[in-house]
Amino acid sequence: MRGPAGLAAATLLIAGAAAGVGAQERPGAVYVSGGVTAAHQDGAEDGDGQIYITAPGGTAPGWTLGGGVFVARHLSIEGEWSWSGMLTAREPSRYFVSYIEERRDRSLGALVRVHLSPGGAVDIEPVAGVAAVAHDRWSTTETSRPWLPPGQDVEVGPRIQYDTVTGAAFVGGVDVRFGSGRFAVIPGFRVRAVSRGEDLVAYYPGGFPRWTIGGGVSARVVF
Repeated sequence: MRGPAGLAAATLLIAGAAAGVGAQERPGAVYVSGGVTAAHQDGAEDGDGQIYITAPGGTAPGWTLGGGVFVARHLSIEGEWSWSGMLTAREPSRYFVSYIEERRDRSLGALVRVHLSPGGAVDIEPVAGVAAVAHDRWSTTETSRPWLPPGQDVEVGPRIQYDTVTGAAFVGGVDVRFGSGRFAVIPGFRVRAVSRGEDLVAYYPGGFPRWTIGGGVSARVVF
């Protein structure tokens, strides 16, 4: 089809496609997302001597899953479930005792997401919210007896799993959406500040980090 009729048809096709892209980010539209993360927390490093047990620190990979709904074209609310890999440190202490400490965090959050350029090929999306964070802990005790023959000079205790301690956290960050329509790739940055209640202080009298800093890459599908 050529001439004015063909031009009109092409114009309608392009307009329809653009409208379809914009329609994905509309009030009532639902999306799901999932991806990989990496997060850093301060804390004891492997081999650091500690008078009191301290939370292990370092950088650990993790995963995140989420879903949300657009309440306005520029605003959505969502839930986010994430968990970190294991952080581990061997902490030599007093009286010939060393503690092998392992921990991970699991987080369930409610976030508000702002879409600065909905419908565009690239969008900046600030996010903020609150989360409940479950702190899981395992500990193994090694007792050194250097006066005994080799092979008998170290006694390793059982790996003990402690009750999970749950606290609250503030979550904030910025994501960048690449792609329009139903599918997008979203790298992002996160910062989290957790509460340190009495139970957590009792777990780690040598200290527990308040701040977590990290980022990741997720894929999003809009329905």
